[in-house]
Amino acid sequence: MKFSRNLKVLALYTIIFIIGCLLLPDVYVWGKNDRNCWFSWCNYIHHYGVQNIYKLGVDYPPLVHYFLWLIAKIQGSSDMIYLNIYKLKYLVLAVEMLSIYMVYRILESKKYTLSYILPLIILFNIAFWYNNVFFGQVDGVYTAFAFISLAFAVFKRPTFSLLFFILCVNFKFQGIIFLPIIFLTLFDEVKRYGFKKIVLLLLPSLFLQIIIFLPFILTGDMKLAFNSFSESMGRYPFVSMGAYNVWSLIFTHPETMNDNSGIFNFSFNTIGLLSFFGLSGLILLPFGLKSLGIFNEKIQLEFSFENVLLATTLIILVFFYFNTQMHARYSHPVVLFAGTLAILRKDYLRFLLVSMAVFLNMEGASKILKGNIAEFESVWFQPLFVSLLFLVVIALYFYDYLVLIFNNIKIS
Repeated sequence: MKFSRNLKVLALYTIIFIIGCLLLPDVYVWGKNDRNCWFSWCNYIHHYGVQNIYKLGVDYPPLVHYFLWLIAKIQGSSDMIYLNIYKLKYLVLAVEMLSIYMVYRILESKKYTLSYILPLIILFNIAFWYNNVFFGQVDGVYTAFAFISLAFAVFKRPTFSLLFFILCVNFKFQGIIFLPIIFLTLFDEVKRYGFKKIVLLLLPSLFLQIIIFLPFILTGDMKLAFNSFSESMGRYPFVSMGAYNVWSLIFTHPETMNDNSGIFNFSFNTIGLLSFFGLSGLILLPFGLKSLGIFNEKIQLEFSFENVLLATTLIILVFFYFNTQMHARYSHPVVLFAGTLAILRKDYLRFLLVSMAVFLNMEGASKILKGNIAEFESVWFQPLFVSLLFLVVIALYFYDYLVLIFNNIKIS
């Protein structure tokens, strides 16, 4: 009965996916995305093979290039690749639909009424699909892999969790921010395993990583492939790359300021990183103590979906809000995590606010729907307003987090 229901939901989501593909714009907006990169890399892969892509000097991890390889194989010629590179959106949407299906599985495990309909609240949210449909970016892929990895960790399926995390960081190294919460959630389960079982648990992920790297190992480009994980960092050393975060409260034009400058012998980049690591460390501390069994009699915190999604939502927000070099689209992952949390808690106000902040920042920075490069005059799209909106959202989630901690820690 349950298997039959899952198949029906898969069929429903497949139909939605097909309709979505038919409705997707068949163009990219010039100058607002990495279209030139997608085309040139895909064309290079068509002529020289994916195994030689790092000879071109690209700075994206390997899994992105497998997506482009698939596009190259389907199109078959440089002309067709040029005309149809927008079909990369189909692949991104397909992976995003997997994450929506995982939302359904989470709700179904908790026996929610209309568990197959509620995830569509996330899917049909403009803040969720703007990044792919209009912006032409692929952040939805690593976001989906990270979400599925965390879900399998909570479901106590560590093998699948690790496999999807490998896919996540091999698509975009930015996904490393999800490692601590996934690790702590997994460790709460795996700490009971024996040595042999842990080895068997790690082998599939190790094998997957080798398979991903294999073409580059065979061509002697392993070092270039490995360097791609870090070379994109620091490439544009500006305080902001379009993100309306805390730096928009401090500076009028943070996008023109070098983040290597700073105050008190600390660069703005260092201040942002310290803020992120400090706040995320505080968020993760109770989970770490619980996972390691420290103060076990005092800490009643559970690794439930509500709890880990709240922590992950906060980590994404503080990563985006305090770090320098942030693009507007780096806030994209929060929509999926905050949306699932909102459905579980039946609390949609925070989700509405965070969706507004993400959309206003994306459109304010790209002006795609506006249709020209002139700055917005409306207050809704001003960096200061959107930054304050993000700040309000962070404050609300921190309030929820403090309530969670105080309700689950016994203080003598």
